[in-house]
Amino acid sequence: MNELLGHPEELQRAYAVATPAARLRVIRQRLASAHGEMGSTRLVTVVSAVEALARSLVVHAPGRPASTAEMRHRQFRHTGPVELVEEVLRLRGAKPPQQHFDADTWKLFEAATCYRDLIVHECTFVGQDRHPHLIAAADAVLHGLVELAGLEARPKAVA
Repeated sequence: MNELLGHPEELQRAYAVATPAARLRVIRQRLASAHGEMGSTRLVTVVSAVEALARSLVVHAPGRPASTAEMRHRQFRHTGPVELVEEVLRLRGAKPPQQHFDADTWKLFEAATCYRDLIVHECTFVGQDRHPHLIAAADAVLHGLVELAGLEARPKAVA
């Protein structure tokens, strides 16, 4: 039982010290296994993916020593996805989110975050007609963060 009770802390520490590239690998695995999920469950997964990657990018921002990752992770543990994305953009010298992303995409991502919180904390669901737009916005923000951080693995041409 003690192993079960201590495991969340162990996972939290592992994710705190994992690099953004390592976190992205886990996130992609989770998204792939959630590919068949529909509606509210998929929305929760995609918004949480943005939150996880953004937190890792904040914790492991350029110039921050790896030895302080756990402390920084605790500092940002309860920060929401919107604020984390804004902080990533600020740390990387990018434009504000309304300009970095399409303005409508950003507004929909903010709404997706609110819906995600309602689904998780109020045990509710969202009408099926809303899911596609909210999920697409969260997915666009996730891909925008991957691109901004240079985490996209592209095959290199051999000369």
